[in-house]
Amino acid sequence: MFRRIIVAIMAFFSLTSTSFSKISQNEWLVKIGNRTYTVKDFWNWWENWKVDGSKFPKNPTPFIDWMLMFQNGTELGLYKLPSYQKKIRQFVKVRSLLLLEGDTLAPARKVSDKEIMEYYKKNYIPKFKLDIYFFKDKGEANKARKFIEEGITGAKLAQKLGIKNKMHFERKTDWMRPFEIKDTNQRKLILNTPKGGIIGPVQDGKMWIIIIVTDKTTKENNLQEVLKDAKQKLIKIKEAKATEAFLKQLRNKYPVWINEKLLKEINFKNFPESKKKEVVLKVGNYALTAGGFMKFLKKEVEWEKHSRFGKVNMDIAKKRVADSIINQTLVGMEALNRHYEQKEPLKPMFEFYCQNRIIKELENRIIKPSIKISQEEIKDYYNKHKSEYRLPDKITIRFLQTNDKKLMDKLYNEVKEGKDFKKLTITIMGYDNVVTIPYNHLLPKSKKIIENLKEGEVSKPFKIRDTYFMVQVLKLQKNRYKPLSEVENKIKEKLYKEKFEAARQAYIRKLYMNLLSKGQEVKVNWDVWNTIVNNYHHKNQYNGTYAFYLFLISLVIIAAIAYYKGRESGK
Repeated sequence: MFRRIIVAIMAFFSLTSTSFSKISQNEWLVKIGNRTYTVKDFWNWWENWKVDGSKFPKNPTPFIDWMLMFQNGTELGLYKLPSYQKKIRQFVKVRSLLLLEGDTLAPARKVSDKEIMEYYKKNYIPKFKLDIYFFKDKGEANKARKFIEEGITGAKLAQKLGIKNKMHFERKTDWMRPFEIKDTNQRKLILNTPKGGIIGPVQDGKMWIIIIVTDKTTKENNLQEVLKDAKQKLIKIKEAKATEAFLKQLRNKYPVWINEKLLKEINFKNFPESKKKEVVLKVGNYALTAGGFMKFLKKEVEWEKHSRFGKVNMDIAKKRVADSIINQTLVGMEALNRHYEQKEPLKPMFEFYCQNRIIKELENRIIKPSIKISQEEIKDYYNKHKSEYRLPDKITIRFLQTNDKKLMDKLYNEVKEGKDFKKLTITIMGYDNVVTIPYNHLLPKSKKIIENLKEGEVSKPFKIRDTYFMVQVLKLQKNRYKPLSEVENKIKEKLYKEKFEAARQAYIRKLYMNLLSKGQEVKVNWDVWNTIVNNYHHKNQYNGTYAFYLFLISLVIIAAIAYYKGRESGK
């Protein structure tokens, strides 16, 4: 039955799939002067240029503008600028390191179910609970063992031994797994001891311990989750081994030299200034002076002081810093020497990035310096668009309320006689009931009454539902605007953006005119462009339809499976 369902699904999608017009990636799309750009060039630009929400261009103009500016920047030699070259080096290094990591660690990340199960059996089971007792000397531990063998444990054992401070005497664990016991000897003893068995005394650092295996089992409540955790740990172990082997390989491939004598002499107390200029290590063409090394060492020492309670072994710290510098330099060199930017998948992105940086240099050096925003322009924009910076109208009122109409009439008469409304409010409400609210938050009925009051004036009583109110207007804040000083930077940014875009378009028009003046032109292969547009829109439409029908078919399959399972269970 399931086979028939699968066949039906495949038939459905083969019938509903949309046929797209085939077009060669090497077909020419645009010719700018004597340079030709293909369909592949366009797609590379679009895939890297677009951001979330970008609309597919209605015509190839944005692509042509981009390539015009890139050509112009290249002709001006902007690729020679240090700022451009620095950005390109950074891009290549970062991306190459990521790809190198993938190449190096990819095999380690592939683990079979058999490997996972073997790792699980060796490091995860059996799981056990332990009752551990700590002693300062072996004699006391031997004495304790005899009591334990007689069934005396816990508080009674402490009492028998005369131990008053029980805080560091006993520790009961929850379920533990073999990999959590770092001491290999202790782990072996625990694995070989049955439930209820006693281990020790065994030495544990400066202490002696006795271990009781209080529980032990190979049963799992959620085996799949545990296997998932085991898989991640196994991958990390394999990655660490692969990294170690890779670094060893690089040390053999590239020349590494360390001035061991100078490294040993380095210190922060009396190291001569003259020696700070001497080279302490070399990796390929990279050389590091003692002074430069000391900067890295200082950071390492500060970190170790913080994390190791102030205890720092300088020789170990120096070795750690030297190894770190050497390893990072070796990996960086190898990443660059593999020239990932010349191969897929980095090549298209690299080409786009180079174009983008050339255009950025062009904008920064030619277009942007021509843009000026005066204070008068900012003020003029502010005055013409003042409504954009209007603040919400606010009103501050004092009011009292009651459900008793007679009381409200009495209070109003007292107000008319000149009594202080504030004192009346405190008497009735128990506090001075003053609030500041947005003017448009007032209810229509109360707004109609309040808008006719002057500041300080008290309204006549009015009823809203079952409650009577009297309101005094304390302050009305209308027609307020954010000051120019508060919005000046935003206005400047907006004006700059508008001027920049206008200047950019003017520069592009100039490039078009320069092209024409040389007897060259821009040609578009409109048949190819129309095919690109149609294929793009048909593909998006098909993907949406495909997802919708896939969802419906999933529901049908689930219902069918449930139906047939129900029939089978009913037989």
